[in-house]
Amino acid sequence: MVLFPELPFARVANLLSFLFLLMSFLLIIRNSLSAQVRMFAVQSGVLSALAAVVAHFGGSRELFGVAVLFAFIKVIVIPRVLTRAVSKIGIQRAVAPYLGTSVTLGICAGLVVVAFYVMAPVMESNRLPTADGIPLAFAGVLIGFFTTVNRRRALTQILGFLMLENGIFMVALLATYGVPLIVEMGVFLDVLVAVLILEVFVYRIKHNFDSIEVSQMGALRG
Repeated sequence: MVLFPELPFARVANLLSFLFLLMSFLLIIRNSLSAQVRMFAVQSGVLSALAAVVAHFGGSRELFGVAVLFAFIKVIVIPRVLTRAVSKIGIQRAVAPYLGTSVTLGICAGLVVVAFYVMAPVMESNRLPTADGIPLAFAGVLIGFFTTVNRRRALTQILGFLMLENGIFMVALLATYGVPLIVEMGVFLDVLVAVLILEVFVYRIKHNFDSIEVSQMGALRG
């Protein structure tokens, strides 16, 4: 049963998709690690709201459960874990990307163009009202991957990985109205465990080597 008229729902979905991508750009330009963690929490909140809207439109209680679980893990639990890691490490600023902010923003803008070009056939073949947001979601995937490889510090690479995972979830959400709850629960738990392990790993690196820059760790080889 359709609970919302198609046109207003499509507009809401597109607006939330745009806000999701905007959060990716705002996260990139932040120099403070704690501010980046907060921006990730906001982005995850936008994505959980989008999942709830899609669940309401599609009449799917299962997808609504996914939205609630997503909000709990990605908006509350993981940001708290990352904030604790930032506090333990004692580094609040100096995100230290390989490329400067202006170059990074230019590349990310180019990735948005690539995403629209690649996803154009998908938009044309997909008749769901959320199809227009798919390129924005795929752009989030590309930006998350780029952020992961563009950061020097291990903690910010974790944030890039989480952005990438958010983008993948959003692509599945918009293209298929989500995946089964049991699958999403497994993915969320895997991500949560991975973040907990990486927190310990990053803290041990900082404790043993007094740095979490991957470039410096690479110089230790050989």
